[in-house]
Amino acid sequence: MIKGDQIVPYSALYIDMQYRHLFNTLWAYLKPVDQNKYIQEIEQIWLGGLKNQKILITLCVRASTDLVLQALNWPPGSEVIITGINIPDMIQVLRLNGIIPVPVEVNPDTLGCTLDSFKKFYTEKTKGIMISYVFGAKFDATEIIDWAKSKGLFIMEDEAESFVAPNAKLNPNVDFSTFSFGSIKTCSAFGGSISVIRNNEALYRKMKTLQESYPKWSQHNYFKRTLKNLIPMILLNSQKINRSSRWVFINFFSNWDYKEFVVNSIRGFQKNPSDILQTYRFRVPDPMLVMLALRMKTFDVDQFNIATQRQLAGQKILIKGGLLVPGHAVEDRKFWLYPVVVPDPEKTYKILNSRGIDAYMGVTQLDIVESPIGSSYQYPNNTLSYFKNILYLPIHQNADLKSIQIICKQVVEVVDMLKNRNPKL
Repeated sequence: MIKGDQIVPYSALYIDMQYRHLFNTLWAYLKPVDQNKYIQEIEQIWLGGLKNQKILITLCVRASTDLVLQALNWPPGSEVIITGINIPDMIQVLRLNGIIPVPVEVNPDTLGCTLDSFKKFYTEKTKGIMISYVFGAKFDATEIIDWAKSKGLFIMEDEAESFVAPNAKLNPNVDFSTFSFGSIKTCSAFGGSISVIRNNEALYRKMKTLQESYPKWSQHNYFKRTLKNLIPMILLNSQKINRSSRWVFINFFSNWDYKEFVVNSIRGFQKNPSDILQTYRFRVPDPMLVMLALRMKTFDVDQFNIATQRQLAGQKILIKGGLLVPGHAVEDRKFWLYPVVVPDPEKTYKILNSRGIDAYMGVTQLDIVESPIGSSYQYPNNTLSYFKNILYLPIHQNADLKSIQIICKQVVEVVDMLKNRNPKL
């Protein structure tokens, strides 16, 4: 039986939301909301009056991507070169819009891609590129973006996992950047996406017109999602509750997968099986918009950067111990989730959890983007070789430095122990 003081009181998931945010938006369920007012507040925070950029607020990144693809209306069979790690739903949105996603290898050190890899898959069918920054590691894609611009390609940035500030400097040559504020994202609003459209008023108007034809997602759905997120929020965010509840689960309900329960509680949308894209074709409900505006106004950049320094301290321990932390070589490294590559994820996971460290293997839907069928395409095998060995550590913005150091030292120790038992690892 594990003792309570052996349990490190953090989990691989963390909900970046405070109770005051919930209380301060309750009124939006009770009286009409002037949506334009809150949209203008968000625009002012994000754009600061820049005239060549526009903001569009949608249910999620999948919804905004679906909108931009509808507005672009490329011929079926058009290709988009895409970084080789993403969630399956995003790939599905591309394919259901008649687009063929062509994946390129993702380097484990930077979680980025090379210009040569994009050039390699460029054909007369290529209409655009999509650069996805995963795990908070925003690699320098300037060279790729400049090349794509020179070819007249439409440039999309999927920044669902790389939000660092509402007024962060973005590359002016990117046509479309989209950010997520889902349940487990940085600066969570329990949903919603903010997209920036640059230098293309006509495209913005097409997207806005399409969106205005959608019905509103119901307030009841958003309220239900908020309630579903409350239990995980209580279990994950409070150190005392996290430690005591996990002590009970580990010692008395060891056969119950409480982590799977938490993950399922915070999954985004119930898909419409008859028309998957219709799942996302709704306008934002009033309370979600009010929450997004509040989160943008109250996001504490200084605290975020202080937390990042603690996370970087853990990264140093892991690297010194001979482990690969994907994205470690990015110059201005930030974190969303905390991945580490280990030789045997399943055994490492079991041993760490027996020691009170709440590591996890299935915390995210991220996966390899499979290549299209055909001899001219290549499967991203190099990316798969490290991605399949990723383990997620209970390190996030709320974790204190001492706990981070304990977790990382334990990971190094466990991996060394397993290697000694099996030198082939």
